[in-house]
Amino acid sequence: MTLQLQSANLEVEYTWDWEQIRADAELIKNSETNILPDFDFANDGTKAQWYIFWSIHALDIYSTYRGLQYDCVVEGNPLLGERPGLVRMVTHKTIFLSPFWLLQNEGVFTKEDLYLYNTMGTVVIYNNYKVWDRAHKICKRL
Repeated sequence: MTLQLQSANLEVEYTWDWEQIRADAELIKNSETNILPDFDFANDGTKAQWYIFWSIHALDIYSTYRGLQYDCVVEGNPLLGERPGLVRMVTHKTIFLSPFWLLQNEGVFTKEDLYLYNTMGTVVIYNNYKVWDRAHKICKRL
């Protein structure tokens, strides 16, 4: 069974009420509603960058682990070896990221520093997913 992500019929049965759409857009612009009330974006967005930082590293472990389930994929980090297990990858991240954890509330890293680290981490994850996708098409699962 294939699920389609687009409508087969893109014609709209009803006319758009443009006045109502504009009025709703104006209400949304003028509202003070915070759609993420649990996040404290104080300190110039640095806290949000920390959430992204930790999420990126979790995704790095996940994407590496999933990619290593194919026989043609090996780990690129020489400190981990060619086929590290999940425990070894988590331990490695824990050891090497512990200074970040200890200093995250000390103001040592600026928002711009974290933005740079997050950008580099995103590139690593993108590469992991590209390798994983390629491996899925041409390699055997272990």
